[in-house]
Order: sequence, then C-alpha cells, then structure tokens
Amino acid sequence: MTAAICSRDDERLIVVGKIVLPVLIIISIASSAPTVLASGTTATAIITLDSIVDTPDRTVTHNGATYEITDIGVYRMDQDIGVSVDVSGGSDFQVSLIDKHENSVWSRAIRSTGEPEAPVTLVIPAGTVGTPGAYALTVWHQGRILVAKPVVISVYDLLISSKPQVEAGETLDVVVNIMRDGIPVTANETVKVVLSQGSTTFEENAIPSVTSRYEAGIDIPELAFGDFSLHCVVTTDRTVLGYPETIGAASYDGAVTVEVPAPEVAQTTGAVETAETTETSSAPEETPPVLSTPAARTEIELPWVVYGSVAAVLLLAIAYLVKRIILKP
Repeated sequence: MTAAICSRDDERLIVVGKIVLPVLIIISIASSAPTVLASGTTATAIITLDSIVDTPDRTVTHNGATYEITDIGVYRMDQDIGVSVDVSGGSDFQVSLIDKHENSVWSRAIRSTGEPEAPVTLVIPAGTVGTPGAYALTVWHQGRILVAKPVVISVYDLLISSKPQVEAGETLDVVVNIMRDGIPVTANETVKVVLSQGSTTFEENAIPSVTSRYEAGIDIPELAFGDFSLHCVVTTDRTVLGYPETIGAASYDGAVTVEVPAPEVAQTTGAVETAETTETSSAPEETPPVLSTPAARTEIELPWVVYGSVAAVLLLAIAYLVKRIILKP
C-alpha cells in the first residue's frame, strides 16, 4: 500500500501520512549504534526506506558514537517495509529489525565481496511485527552495529493541510486531522507541527477545534526564506530513556516556500508635493506686522490735531473777552 495520498485544490495541499509510534524511543535505540566500526575496520552501510517522514537534521551522540538523523521510517501494520541496503568494505553483514528492547524480530544475511556493489533490496512482509510501536532497522558487521534507521509501525493516519507558500513575518496556518481505521478520533496527547530547514525549526502546538481536527499557526520570522519541510508529531507526557515518548508523526508532501515580502514602493513626486501643500495650508495664519507709514501716523494723529485747533480758538475767544472787560470804561 502507498505511504501517503495527496490531493490539491486552489488553496491547500492535503497530504495523507501515517502516524508513527514512539519515534524518540527509536532514536534512543539508534543512539546505541555506532556509525563506524572499531579502528582498523573500513566497512560502511547505508539504509534507505521506501516510506519515510522527513525530520529536522539532528546529531545524536550516545556512548561515544555520533551520527545524523534526517528521517524515520513510517509504516502501518498491514504495510510491507521496503529496504535498500548499500554495504562496502566487508564481506558478511546482517540486517536486523529490532524492537525497543533491542530484541531482533526479523533478520537477513548479506554477503559481499568487499568491493562497491549495487544496493541490496529487501522486503519485510506486513505482519512480521505483531505489535505497533518503535523499532530500528540495523546493519551489523563483526558483532557491531554499523548504522541504525528508526522505524515506526502505526495504526493511525494523519491528514495535514497547509498553504504551500507564506511570506516571512506572517503566520502559516496548519490543520491536522487524525483518523484510526478510517474513523476520525481525537488524541489525548500533544499534537505539534514543525517547520524545518536543515537544523532550523519553527514549531507550535496544535489546538483541537472539533473531533479529530487540530489547528496551529506557526509564526515565520522576518529573516526566514527558502523551502522548508513540514511535519507533525504526537507526543505523550511520558519519557522513555530520558526522551519524550512520541506516538505519532507524518510529513507534508512537498515543500512549504517562505517568500521574502516585496519592498514597499516609495511615494511619487506628486504625492510628496501634495503632502507639502497640505502641510503648508494647514499652518496657522500669522498676523502681518503694523507698518508705521505717514498715512498711518496721520490716521492716528488726526484727532489730536482737531482738538488742538478747537482749544486754540477757545483761548483766543477767552483772551478777546478778557481784553474787552478790562479795557471797558
């Protein structure tokens, strides 16, 4: 069966992925597996699975071994596990699927000439694993593990819906629907959505709105740009070997592109002039200064000139009367 079903409409891409069981348990199992053999050994191995969920690039160090995790295998109980193994530098290899207790539940031997050869294709039949949960596919050589790939078997399906583009500085809206055997269900655990580019991640918890539907908004930093991968995880409040127990995961088919916003267009000259004109017209009017001109002085001094002439006439009249009285015989 296919690992995911994808459909597209004008606004959204919807991708059907599988919920996976304890991913971080698998990582803990994988962390006990050195990526290289002891000194003096040149054997190497690469595992490729046909149904994966992209995860943020992560460097894990445990018991002195360091390796990179970039994805995990995701399968249902009724789904075959397709495996491609590329080995070199040795003659006898063992490919084993181990559970979280490191017990082997399936294995196959690979013989090599030690020279580079075409990858070996293997199929782990559906039903080999009797219980859903966390597993790890490992390649052994001379009693040591060369490499381990997390594998998760699940009974759930996830539908992830989101726009394929978003501008930096905006919010990416994501919807996650959870189903089991085709029936919508609501998980009692934490549902988280993660946008990642290499080791850079932006994440947010999804909040249930109705049965089986969870919604989240991932805030995109203004400096972010380029193609990102989007996936979701379902975690419990328990820990396994010091890690939160993850019981679900699914990836969005395709990239989410973060675009740089277009620069703002500067105002035209006309707009600037209009603004300046508005500013000028809105300024309060100033009272013009009073100028001291001859006309102004005449207007101001005229009343005093009239009063002075009347006073002079009165004085002359009084002087005349006084003179008549004094000189009268």
